[in-house]
Amino acid sequence: MPEIIEQEEKIWNPRYLKPEERGLTRELYHAVFVEDTERFVDYYYQYKIRDNAILVLEEEEKIISMLHLNPYTMIVNGYEFPCNYIVAVATRADCRHQGMMRSLLQASLQEMYRREETFTWLMPAAEAIYRPFGFRFIYEKNKMTVTADVLRRAETDENWQIHSDQEVSGDIFCEEAKKEDLAELACFAEKQLLKLAEVYTVHDIAYFEQRMQEAECEGGRLVLIRNENRICGYFLALREQREAWEIVVENAVQKQAFPAVLRWLEAGREKCTLTAFPKIWEQYAKSENVPAIMGRIVHLERFVRCLKTKKEQEFKIRLPDTGK
Repeated sequence: MPEIIEQEEKIWNPRYLKPEERGLTRELYHAVFVEDTERFVDYYYQYKIRDNAILVLEEEEKIISMLHLNPYTMIVNGYEFPCNYIVAVATRADCRHQGMMRSLLQASLQEMYRREETFTWLMPAAEAIYRPFGFRFIYEKNKMTVTADVLRRAETDENWQIHSDQEVSGDIFCEEAKKEDLAELACFAEKQLLKLAEVYTVHDIAYFEQRMQEAECEGGRLVLIRNENRICGYFLALREQREAWEIVVENAVQKQAFPAVLRWLEAGREKCTLTAFPKIWEQYAKSENVPAIMGRIVHLERFVRCLKTKKEQEFKIRLPDTGK
């Protein structure tokens, strides 16, 4: 009877790159994320890697797998704390299916736990990849396609109810944001998000500077919605592709803002796509909800501290012990 030899699973040893080493991951980034433009990659490696952390696996002094942690400040029920957004999880094509991603994810989660970070999140290439690591979808975005006839209806329908008792006077129009607008925009966004969401990233000046740069390197723009001279909303857009997303508008002007956004996108000429927009706009065109972000609790005790309830409730928390 032939001898059966059991092959031991290779133990990987992830390490965090030093700041001066982070640029070494660009070759792998190019090889895996082929859909990203050269201009975006230039932006990412010029600006984003200044603040992020990159965990890698190496073989023969070559980076063969990586995971990037981009830091953000989060607000959860009024509590503010740092979190990491997991991005650029990649393994060289000829090195896959050897447990490298698992090793990187486990190492990053252990480090986040050590730093008492409450949770982490990512935008998955596929849900099945991250479910075994405790990630679940926590956010879905609404999406609609708008045609020229929808714009005409939005401009003429007097029966659409505004969800506000305020009277709106003056013109509602859109214009591209400038750097000198960002302080006012950050103040507006924080007030709106406090009303709209229990969990959100801090939208300060630095956040909008980053969003503006990201949009511009893809040919897009950060656009303001104004009521006369006052900011009453904003969105990000690719005008040539007629796409807009992250559309935030105060309640009082949502009726007037809808056609204003469509006109800026030139929806009268060709259909356009809106993503993550005020829910009231759904009555103008058919929309769908698209799962977008998966999250995972990292530090349970800190997460529970963030929970708020108006009445006594009982929570059941299941913690499976995998023995690993």
